[in-house]
Amino acid sequence: MGLDEISPLGPATIVEIIRIPGTPNKYEQKKYNLDPLTELNIPRCTLEDLRGGGPEENANEFRSVLKGGDHTNAKRDAVVLNAGVGIYIYGGLANSISEGVEIARRTLNEGKAEVLLQKWIEVSQAIRTNTQLSQMLLF
Repeated sequence: MGLDEISPLGPATIVEIIRIPGTPNKYEQKKYNLDPLTELNIPRCTLEDLRGGGPEENANEFRSVLKGGDHTNAKRDAVVLNAGVGIYIYGGLANSISEGVEIARRTLNEGKAEVLLQKWIEVSQAIRTNTQLSQMLLF
C-alpha cells in the first residue's frame, strides 16, 4: 500500500536530486529513509485515521487542521509533515526536513494558516459576487 505523499503511516524513502552549484547540468543524488516517528516525533497512524468523508466533513476537518493551537491528530500531523518537506525542498526557508516541520508546526500553532484560509474565503466570495454582478450587468 502506498500513498502519493509522505505520511505518518510509516517510513518513507526520499530521493533528493540537487543541482551542484556553479554547474549548469550536474546533479547529485541523495537517497535516504525518513521515519516520521523516530526522526520527527510524529506518531504513527492508520489509513483510517487519514481517510476523509463527504465535502462538508472534509471542509470542517480542514478548518480544524488549520485552527491555531497545539492540538493534533493524524490529519494535522500529515499536513505538518508534508508542509515541512515542502518548506525544505521548495521554500529555501529550512536547511532540513526537521526544520521545515518545525516551521510548519509553528505556523499552524500560531493560527497563521487559519487567518490565510479566512482571507482566501473572503477573496473568493468577493470574486464570485463581482462575477455575478458583472454577469447581471451584461444581460
